[in-house]
Amino acid sequence: MWNRGKKEDDIQMRPAPTAGPAQDYSKEAIPMSTYPTRQADYSSTRSGAVIGKSLTLVGQITGKEDLVLDGRLEGDVDLPENRLTIGPSGHLQGRARAREIVIHGTVQGNLEASERVEIKKNARVIGDLKAQRPVIEDEAYFKGNVETVRVDPPKAAPKAPSAPSSPIVEPQPSLLGGNDKTENKRG
Repeated sequence: MWNRGKKEDDIQMRPAPTAGPAQDYSKEAIPMSTYPTRQADYSSTRSGAVIGKSLTLVGQITGKEDLVLDGRLEGDVDLPENRLTIGPSGHLQGRARAREIVIHGTVQGNLEASERVEIKKNARVIGDLKAQRPVIEDEAYFKGNVETVRVDPPKAAPKAPSAPSSPIVEPQPSLLGGNDKTENKRG
């Protein structure tokens, strides 16, 4: 009696359920987690610009946001602080420079990334690759040179030697060739 919790008191105080009209549970709501959801085509893509499958561009692209290229581009891409993703139906014919480059499609040109270049399975790349962390998956086609860029951590500045409290002066020989001998007077 003394050890009964509040839950037990609530259970005893509730009225017993009465037989009411039959409820139709077939129309009960389905939890949201069971609905099919659309999966992203590219792993860890962030919001940014998208060039769709049916688009063909000729020229140069520069910017300060992520780009997903699923169409065709004949020209250079310059996104030095962002990510460039070439989709499975994407085709780039030109140079690409970005922080990260992920390729699922086809590239004909040189790639340069300050951090990472990933060439995924079934991708085709013809050109040179320059990155801090290059990744080429199995079944990817790559023809070109790979240059791994090493970023050295900043070195600590050497400590300056501590200056003595009184300067020490050493005698310097004369450069003019004169007589530097001094007389010692003892006395």
